Amino acid sequence: MNTHDRLYHLAKEIDTKVSAIEQAASSGRVATLTWNISAGLGTVTVDGMGSLRSVDLNPDAVETQTEASLAQHILRAINDAERAARTRRDAMVEEAEKGGFR
Repeated sequence: MNTHDRLYHLAKEIDTKVSAIEQAASSGRVATLTWNISAGLGTVTVDGMGSLRSVDLNPDAVETQTEASLAQHILRAINDAERAARTRRDAMVEEAEKGGFR
């Protein structure tokens, strides 16, 4: 195999890897993650970038909370969901960088 052929195959390999990484990043950005709010208060949903998409509350459980404790539970769940989404997205990109993303 001459130098031109080796460079061509190397470029194709790089293109394939870049495409896989871009695909992983894109999939990671749009995938949603639903996280339970402690005390059975409901769930929060974030997208792959960690942006809040929804908060669904259990009315019966909400009645047992003070405003301050409800706010703390919801905020903690949002922060945890954002962190989990970011970790999942980063893991998908890292796996693609290794060549294992399909």
